[in-house]
Amino acid sequence: MSGENTGLSLPIAVHGGIPECLTEIFRDEVNLAVWERPLSSESVSFAHQFSKEAGVFERFVGIELGDSVDQILPTWAQALPGAIPWLADVNEVVEMFGCLFKPAAIGVRLHVLPDTMCPRFHTDRVPVRLLVTYAGRGTEWLAENQVKRGASPGPLPDQTVSATDIQIMPTGAVSLLKGESWIGNEGRGLVHRSPEPGTSPRLILGLDWLS
Repeated sequence: MSGENTGLSLPIAVHGGIPECLTEIFRDEVNLAVWERPLSSESVSFAHQFSKEAGVFERFVGIELGDSVDQILPTWAQALPGAIPWLADVNEVVEMFGCLFKPAAIGVRLHVLPDTMCPRFHTDRVPVRLLVTYAGRGTEWLAENQVKRGASPGPLPDQTVSATDIQIMPTGAVSLLKGESWIGNEGRGLVHRSPEPGTSPRLILGLDWLS
């Protein structure tokens, strides 16, 4: 496990190769925790085939703790090779999110994106959001020493950074992004954006806790 400290009292990112590294998000100074892990070959194949055949896709479901999220896929996609192990991975990630935060309910969103969804660097007005990119380029983010924040709450000013300053969440990694609504984290939410469109669409899972 490695910490990336960008300055005294500045928010930091933590990366690790074991799922327990995600608990680092509870530290006040951490606004990104990333579990870097390989995906099974079956899940990778499914993610690419589903993304290609779906074209553009978005589905949102709200579930209670312990519920399956198999319904996040359309019926035709559940019959594709690799769908079963891919769904098992998603259900495991959802279960982990529930164990970490004990939300009343979980919002589960699945996107297939051939284009950029959020091209501007921004923070999220949520306590914390989980992201997994199953296919395509991962979400881009900035270390705190590269961030320009406004003097008052609201949209961030434009970020003038070079390509070498932009960091990328690895495809397949489970990432917890601390937002502006986490108690004590106002003005310290992780700054991130969707990447430029690539040669293949992105398949992204997002989880939020629901009141």
